[in-house]
Amino acid sequence: MTEFLHTFVGGSFDLLLRVFLIVVPIMVVLELFEGTRAFRAVVRAWARVVRHVGLDERSAAPTLIGFLFGLAYGGGVIVREVRRHDISRRQVFIMSVFLSMVHAIVEDSLIFIALGASIFWVLVYRIVWAALVTLALTALAGLWVERARRRRGGGLDG
Repeated sequence: MTEFLHTFVGGSFDLLLRVFLIVVPIMVVLELFEGTRAFRAVVRAWARVVRHVGLDERSAAPTLIGFLFGLAYGGGVIVREVRRHDISRRQVFIMSVFLSMVHAIVEDSLIFIALGASIFWVLVYRIVWAALVTLALTALAGLWVERARRRRGGGLDG
């Protein structure tokens, strides 16, 4: 039993150290990179891509971070950016739907491709599928909100 606890505690601290050594440098680099002209150019280019699924430029930076680094690593940045830029609930919904299917695209893709998966199916199909589902759910949410408005008497019919 003692050996089990020793292995568990040692493994837990080893994992904690590894995550710390990955996450802290990413956060520091992102913080330093954030104010640069290059970062703004990357975010503007990304905003042109994600506007097709309904995201605006204010939502582009947190979506890009989640897309590249995942929700665990990018979560803090996403929450901070949503608060800092007062991003609307609708934009947060769209970001959440989109990122739920394509977060950590770099990390996940490398793992799947290393296991022999086709790069087409891993990248292209995943991104196209995420865009289509995001558009569909956004449209359904818009219809639901409109229907609720009409029931409350705030619509044109009512």
